[in-house]
Amino acid sequence: MKRSYIYLLAGVLGGGLLLSSCTKTPAEEIEYVSRDGFYKAPRGVYFHFGSDATDHIIRESYGTKPDALTEFTVDVPVRHTGTISSSPLAYRVRVDEKASTAKVGVHFKPLAEQYTFPADSLKGTFPVTFIRSALQTVEGKSDTLTLVLEASTDLKAPFKELNRIKIAVNNGLQMTPEIWNTTTYAYLLGEYSLRKYRTLLKYYKQDELALYDEFSHLGDVERVYRFLLNIEAAFKELGEPLPASTANWLNQYRQ
Repeated sequence: MKRSYIYLLAGVLGGGLLLSSCTKTPAEEIEYVSRDGFYKAPRGVYFHFGSDATDHIIRESYGTKPDALTEFTVDVPVRHTGTISSSPLAYRVRVDEKASTAKVGVHFKPLAEQYTFPADSLKGTFPVTFIRSALQTVEGKSDTLTLVLEASTDLKAPFKELNRIKIAVNNGLQMTPEIWNTTTYAYLLGEYSLRKYRTLLKYYKQDELALYDEFSHLGDVERVYRFLLNIEAAFKELGEPLPASTANWLNQYRQ
């Protein structure tokens, strides 16, 4: 259909005109654009996905975080079509229990009865809080939570292909007791301890590969010294004495 007089004005402010959503979803039809060029889709809540299918899944891993953190909140992004509102707009979210392995009250806290978009906004988020102690600790495995958007008095949920999202969460680590006990980890850090490991990871921005890489440069004198200083700081934070082998090695630098 040719309509050369139609202009999609989303994202452009002009002449004091109030505009609406700047992003069209696949389900929005041309009849949502009026003859004077305005986008007038009904107000509807949806998840905005890119072209990559993996956008439909939010992946979170908490294994490297300090032990003191027992809960984690994922802020799930949402958008709505239609005109901007000067008042908050409510929408609902439900759990698809058949498509989820995570259980309410065990893996995550109950959802609110409804959530709202802030006034004067086309974008928003809603929080989902996960309980760390119940999450999968095996590397490569996750607990999953599938969420579905539902209509409210303020917003429809008209786009079936855009009203569902999955969150995959775990508390896993690449480190295992077997790796620890058969490498230099045991020599420098003593007995295997997740608390010890996670504390040391804080000095490497929770990056397991960055910490692992330190063990590949034990021939670099200056780098080894900085590594030993990080180990010493981690053990001080834990209130534990340094392993004798590490203390002796560090003292060689301080003579």
